[in-house]
Amino acid sequence: MNRRTYIGAGAAVLAGLAGCVGSFTRGEASELVEGTFDPADVRELRVVNAIGDVTVVGRDTDTVTASVLKRSTDGSRGLDDIDVSIALDGDVLAVETSIEDGARWFTRSSPTTDVTVAVPLGEAGPVVRSVSSRLGDVDLLDTRGDTRASTELGDVTASGVDGYLTLRTELGDVLASDVTGIDGVFTELGDVKVDLLGLRADVDVGTELGSLVVGVADDLDLDLEARAVSAVSSDLTLADVRGDGGLLTGRLNAGGHRLRVESELGDVFLRSITR
Repeated sequence: MNRRTYIGAGAAVLAGLAGCVGSFTRGEASELVEGTFDPADVRELRVVNAIGDVTVVGRDTDTVTASVLKRSTDGSRGLDDIDVSIALDGDVLAVETSIEDGARWFTRSSPTTDVTVAVPLGEAGPVVRSVSSRLGDVDLLDTRGDTRASTELGDVTASGVDGYLTLRTELGDVLASDVTGIDGVFTELGDVKVDLLGLRADVDVGTELGSLVVGVADDLDLDLEARAVSAVSSDLTLADVRGDGGLLTGRLNAGGHRLRVESELGDVFLRSITR
């Protein structure tokens, strides 16, 4: 299998990678690592970031460009604690960052890595398969593909995505609008505000501590089960409605796959979306 790997360590590679070190202020340093690819060579995209934000965005462009901004509070020495790999393995582009074990956040060099991948709009762009960060926000904007987007600490936002999404964070909010559909959404501590315009199986939307606002397209066929510690509010036109206060069940249109919405310590709001 053809494999091309670009590893950023401060050098500059003309064809696919550029790196530069700058912005030295009181021991602070930064380095930009970039890889540029022909969209015809990239069918699928996967991103794994160690510490920092991740943005995958569709643009009016004729290239796939992955940019990683490395930062350190220990000058150029701290940048050496951060490894960046931008690798095209066959037709799968993988962007990965990692931090040396001895250089944890808030310790020796406080390293961070912000990742931005710009892809062509529509069918010209790759399928975004998975995007994750351990510590940072994750944004999907105007992309395509059935994507799993997650972070341990940060918000997850998706907008204008042509695909079914699984969105998860341990500590942060989840926002999704103008996406084809949702397979699942969860946060342990945070609020959820998503629009459900399509579903292809049972869907769970939940938070342990936070409020849930779920917009549901009024022409979907589904069975609803919503729970909250305090109250469930809904303006959906449901049949076979049951429950009181913190529980609501019912059938939307012909019924079908089950939509489960639950907040263990918060309110649930269900609103109808007309289209």
